[in-house]
Amino acid sequence: MIISVMNQKGGCGKTTIAVNLAALLKNSGLNVVILDADPQLSASRWARQGGDTFPLSVHPLDMTKGARKVKTDIRELAQAADIVVIDCPPELREPAMLASLLADMVLVPVTPSPLDIWAAEAATELAQDARELNGNDKPVVILVPSKTNSQTVIAKDLGKTLSTLEGQVAPVNIVQRVVLAECVIAGSTIDRYAPHSPAFKEMQALSQFVLQFK
Repeated sequence: MIISVMNQKGGCGKTTIAVNLAALLKNSGLNVVILDADPQLSASRWARQGGDTFPLSVHPLDMTKGARKVKTDIRELAQAADIVVIDCPPELREPAMLASLLADMVLVPVTPSPLDIWAAEAATELAQDARELNGNDKPVVILVPSKTNSQTVIAKDLGKTLSTLEGQVAPVNIVQRVVLAECVIAGSTIDRYAPHSPAFKEMQALSQFVLQFK
């Protein structure tokens, strides 16, 4: 199973969700690897922060090498793993399209911001284009409310707004919490750093939802 985590706008919690989701999926007994296709290589730096204790394999992926080479790299890793999670680059349509074409699922983190919602709409349209090119129902598109705060009106209405877009809305909000940033500093993942926290429960719920599609 290949899961591409993407949005056409940065700052939506994409890497946070990709890495922690991968960790929770691995805890289900699956062989999970992360492909870091973001030019900033945030997932790779996060893994280096943890050193030998980091629980996941993270492989940098240069999406500028050309479609054939990138496709080969992704498929080779997919053959050796149960699940591949791709942390996609923002704002690059061609690499995002390639990741969509190869994916079984596209996760689109969306923050309660009009700019982010517009960017999510573009990402879901891109995934829809990929389905038409593939000639099947892949990739499945899952919209994930991210960095939410229940105190704001726009956050409360986010789920309703996302339901108007192409794709399913995940039945969990990934709330903006300090502990998620602390995980990165510690070079750890939420299941190890704070296994009894609300943030862990949210990521666990997301992973269980994703596994329904495997």
